[in-house]
Amino acid sequence: MVANIIDFKGPIDENSVTNFENEIGNSLPNDYRNFLIKYNGGYPDPDAFLFLNDEEDGSSVDRFLSLGCEKHHDLRNYFIDYKDRIPPKFLPIAHDPGGNLVLISLSNDNPGVFFWDHEFEADEGELPDMSNVHLISHTFTDFLSVLYKLEI
Repeated sequence: MVANIIDFKGPIDENSVTNFENEIGNSLPNDYRNFLIKYNGGYPDPDAFLFLNDEEDGSSVDRFLSLGCEKHHDLRNYFIDYKDRIPPKFLPIAHDPGGNLVLISLSNDNPGVFFWDHEFEADEGELPDMSNVHLISHTFTDFLSVLYKLEI
């Protein structure tokens, strides 16, 4: 099942995405790039996910980030605010209800969608590493397909 995206901001024009890619110095993975052009953020339904290598731990997407929207959900602002706190070649694309991030890899060597746990981030003055980063899926398309409804 692929998640439905509700309350999204898109569509946005391709030039806006290209300009953002130029600002961050990296190309976005094609599937995420197409998602951004079509939806530009929003809420997925369903929204819960598990880590790929740990079927008992996971989280949920509170909201996908958008380009050119209010500061608290803006992709550009998140990139600026977190670029020195997350490992290199990653981009925040969403957050969970607890302030953790969903990241997308911008590296061809380590593609995928990842969860970044802010409780275990590197201390100030230390370089961020992968110790608090967990693989969710190998592509953004796969990420949307593994989201499920959390039964409480």
